[in-house]
Amino acid sequence: MDLFRQILIFLSWIFGWFLFWKLRFLAKEKTPFSPRVSVIVPARNEEKNIGRLLRSLERQTYKNFEVIVVNDNSEDATEKVVSSFDVKLVNLRGDPPEGWVGKSWACWNGYLSSEGDVLIFLDADVELQEEALESLVSTLLREGGLVSVWPYQRFERLYEHLTLPFNLVAIGAMGSFSAFKTKPTGAYGPAMATSRKDYEEVGTHEVSKDSVIEDVTLGKKFLEKGYKVNNYLGGELIRFRMYPNGFKELFEGFTKNMALGAASAGLNSLFLFLWIVGLYSSLFNLLELPHWYLLFAAQLYVVSRRTGDYSLLDALLYPVHFLFFLCVFLFSIFRVLFLKNVAWKGRRIRV
Repeated sequence: MDLFRQILIFLSWIFGWFLFWKLRFLAKEKTPFSPRVSVIVPARNEEKNIGRLLRSLERQTYKNFEVIVVNDNSEDATEKVVSSFDVKLVNLRGDPPEGWVGKSWACWNGYLSSEGDVLIFLDADVELQEEALESLVSTLLREGGLVSVWPYQRFERLYEHLTLPFNLVAIGAMGSFSAFKTKPTGAYGPAMATSRKDYEEVGTHEVSKDSVIEDVTLGKKFLEKGYKVNNYLGGELIRFRMYPNGFKELFEGFTKNMALGAASAGLNSLFLFLWIVGLYSSLFNLLELPHWYLLFAAQLYVVSRRTGDYSLLDALLYPVHFLFFLCVFLFSIFRVLFLKNVAWKGRRIRV
């Protein structure tokens, strides 16, 4: 039995390498031509983040673009901060209409106010290096369809390191970097680029209007319509600092996404599940099988340091990270199955 258990843990460890077989990073590129671009930023209670993003947009090498910030009925100083920049501000008053979730509602209203032939949707906590916008546009012109980016994680406070398992699960669940050559199961929401034409033919954000994980839903719609979806990691070009407002925001944010995201991952969820089972087996047999703990710690260190400000200490403390991950996952399932709602930015969202 002990040998059988060790073989299963070993196979799970191998699955982990297969899941993150080829991490693809958005590369610096020059555009062959410069179509008009509309950068659309949905923002609700983002006074601490939005200024950093708008300043980074002012420094872009790409120049032919407009910026549209959609203030989704914020309860803080988001509107005041945005008004200090030379951008188009769309103010939404009140909660989204029945059947709409906030982010999709904000993105759709941003699209209605846009003029560009290329649409780029950015979360308010994203930070761009100078060549990021041009590289996104160039990649889209080459690949077509939908291009999305999961940014590099930047930290300032200790609790933010707890994002390690959530970050790797988000990256692995899409199947975009796997050795199994499966189609991606969706797109990453923090940074997405597409042409206006393709976006309209797919159905705009109306197709994901009632989805909490609108990025996954929108990506699936592109795939269903026969368009390509290409997912990348942000690397040096696109970063973000998730949940900078404290531990409560982090817990609430991941609770919102986890159970619903797991249910939508398709075949990739099986590979991810097998990897996580082995990882937890190494965790719960730490004293009996310490070599597996060290092997998983080494694996996590190699992969995580390419996706965020994670350190060797984070890898060695992975039992703490993944026990927290398990608690959040169970609570997320409870909210989705029994309470039928999730909470985010002061709103209750039915699921």
